Formats: sequence, C-alpha cells, structure tokens
Amino acid sequence: MVARLIAPYLSAELGQQVVVENRPGAGGVIGSNMVAKGPADGYTILFADSARTIAPSMQKDLPFDIARDLDPIGLIGGTPLLLLAHPQAPVKTLDELVKYAKSNPGKLTYGSSGNGTPQHFAVELLKSAAGIDLVHVPYKGAAAVVADAVGGQINLASATYAPSAEYIRGNRLLPLTVMEPRRLPALPEVPAAAERYPEVIMSIWFGIMLPMGVEPAVRARLAEAVGKVVANTEYAGRLRAAGFEPMRETPPQMKARIEREVQLFGDVARKAGIKPE
Repeated sequence: MVARLIAPYLSAELGQQVVVENRPGAGGVIGSNMVAKGPADGYTILFADSARTIAPSMQKDLPFDIARDLDPIGLIGGTPLLLLAHPQAPVKTLDELVKYAKSNPGKLTYGSSGNGTPQHFAVELLKSAAGIDLVHVPYKGAAAVVADAVGGQINLASATYAPSAEYIRGNRLLPLTVMEPRRLPALPEVPAAAERYPEVIMSIWFGIMLPMGVEPAVRARLAEAVGKVVANTEYAGRLRAAGFEPMRETPPQMKARIEREVQLFGDVARKAGIKPE
C-alpha cells in the first residue's frame, strides 16, 4: 500500500513514471533478490520494509546480503507497534506484565502476524530485555491476531496501531506499551517500552533501496526526490489516513539502521532459540 501511495509523488519529483510491480514470494526475498542482482542503472528500485532485516535470522542461504548487495536511499514511512491485552487478562500495565510473567513463566500467550514478522520479533526483544517467558501464537495476518485478542483466545497481541485503534477506543483491548523510542501522540498515557528497557525499540518501516553500484549522480537524485516526497504535507496526510506515519532518514541513517537491526535480530533469534530454516 505504501509503495502505491508514494509512486505518483516520486513520479512528479523525478519527471518520469514510477511503476509498482509486485514480486511476491518467500517473504519478500524474491523481489529483493531481483533488485539486488539486477542492473545498477537506477531504473529498478526496491520498496523494502523492516522484515528485510529479520530475514537473515529466519531463512537459510539467502541469495543476497542486504548490507552488501542493496544500497539504502531513505525511509518513506512506518507504523508503530503495540503490545495489547484483553481486558480480562491478569495484567493491565507493562510493569504488571513483567511481574506476572516472572511469577508465572509460560502462562501468558501472545499472538503475532506470523513467525519472523516484526510483530513477533518485537515481543521476543521485550522478552529478552525483561527476562520473561511468554508463549508465541503465530497467525496469518494482523486481523486474525486482533480478533482473537478481542475474543480472549489469547492474552496479548502484538499489532500495529491502525487495526487496533477502534478496539482501544472501545476499551476492548488495553494497550500496555508501544515499541517506539517515545510515547505516541494518540496514546500519551501509554508508556514506551524503552522508558524501562532502552533496547526495546521496534517499528515497522518502509524504505527505498537500489542495487549497489548505481551512478552517484543518479543515486543522489533519487535520494533527494525521496526526501522531498516525505516532507510533502499532502503525501504525509494520505499516509496518515492509511494508518501510517512519515519517517525520514538519509541514506547513511538508513544504512546504520539496517546494520544495527540485522545484528540485533540475530541476537534476539539466538536467545529465543529461533533457527533459520
């Protein structure tokens, strides 16, 4: 969705049409590999997301190396992650969750959008930082996770704000924490996990990448165009209306983010006993 939102704005900035071509399969690996191994002419770009930095911890023998074969150009948007509880769950705050989980290891369940998703790894990161044991229940998609949390089939849900907002407003789901560096303006009373555990920072991001070796002038032009689009108030408004937030990072900042996350999620996977398949 975000790729199709940004495409017309990039087209206007670059003066030529940007066409979105879906290349699904293997959790985004097929499309990423096509760009990584494609011609470095600046005409083929990758719409990447934060799952790319988790992939090395989940999949054996990846055909590309995200740090070596893909060149980050900039972030274009993202969405915050929350940990939510059913109102009848035995915890109402993050502190209560940690205390209860330490006293009752393995008693609480949490759902995510699936193994190896940012929603999954966000909670594994929290588990590692807090030293607690929660049982992961993987689903196929966010809607099913939220529905089962509302229905009480699971105690907790790791989900983005957009599909959860109406249930939070209706007091059918209780937000325990957000995985952002700071609190969300929409939920100022909900603490960020980083207030207690500084390493627990996780959001779903979207960005633009190129194959390595693109001409510097072409690369710079695309980076400039991406930066202008993200600063465009109309684009930002359309992004927010779809449940996302603008996120702006320069190529060096995005490169540092990717390197940090690949290392971090590798450590999380090892501590959680998650092995690549």
